[in-house]
Amino acid sequence: MTPPILSGVATQLGDTLSTAALNETERRAVARIVAELEGELEDDLLAVWLYGSRARGEADPDESHYDRRSDIDIIVIVASRRDAAATGWELRPRWEALVAAEGDSPVFYSLRFYDAEFLRERRAIRDFFFQEVDRDKIVLAGGDLEGEEYR
Repeated sequence: MTPPILSGVATQLGDTLSTAALNETERRAVARIVAELEGELEDDLLAVWLYGSRARGEADPDESHYDRRSDIDIIVIVASRRDAAATGWELRPRWEALVAAEGDSPVFYSLRFYDAEFLRERRAIRDFFFQEVDRDKIVLAGGDLEGEEYR
C-alpha cells in the first residue's frame, strides 16, 4: 500500500508528468524520488526538474532494451549553503533503493545535484546545457528559478 504522503505527491505529479514520456512504473519511481528529496532536504531543496527526451515526450516509455531505453534525467537544485556533490552522493543509495522497490533499474535514472550559485553562474554565461534544460524542463518540485532570487 502507498503511504498517504507518497500518494499525495504522486497525485500532484500526475498532472505535471502527463506530457512526459514515462510509463507507470517510472512515474511512481519519480514520485518516490521527489518525495524523498522533499523530506530529506526540506527548505534546502529549491527545485527538481525532469529534462531531456523524457521531458520533451520524445522517448519511448515502453522501450525495455537496455541499449535503446532513454535515461530519466533529473536535476536537483539545492541551496548554496549545502554541498551539492556531497548531497548527491549521500542520497544516491536512497533513491536507487526507491527505484528498485518500484521494480525498475536505477541504472536508467540520472540525478544531477547542483547548488543555486552554480546554476546562477551557468545561466549568466548562457551555458548551452542549462539553456536546453530551461527550454524543456518539467518542474517536479520547487520552481523554475528563472527571473527570481534564490538562495
